[in-house]
Amino acid sequence: MEELTEVITAAEFHPTKCNEFVYSSSKGSIRLCDMRDKALCDQHAKLFEEAEDPQARSFFSEIIASVSDVKFSHDGRYLLTRDYLTVKVWDLHMESSPVETYPVHEHLRSKLCQLYENDSIFDKFECGWSGDDK
Repeated sequence: MEELTEVITAAEFHPTKCNEFVYSSSKGSIRLCDMRDKALCDQHAKLFEEAEDPQARSFFSEIIASVSDVKFSHDGRYLLTRDYLTVKVWDLHMESSPVETYPVHEHLRSKLCQLYENDSIFDKFECGWSGDDK
């Protein structure tokens, strides 16, 4: 049996384009797929990923980068993602970086070792848009 290096953590269909869906991964990637090309989506149409700062790399980098939830905005123009320490808003027309990043529980950054020891670092969090996409 092969050892898994990356798993899908969340997925959602586009609210108005039934042929498009997005999924997130344990490595922090968000992929948009279009089923008009073919039903087997073994290649993505767009990859949303932030460049990692090599200076900030630590033992916990990959764990806290894991995206636990992804949601389309009601109009389908934006994506909302949640990892362990941030909520990010992505524009579907700009794959290189999020348009907004909101730190969540920044005070936990210094306690990552303790959170790892009691498995709390593997908790999954959901995110959601308000009715007016804010």
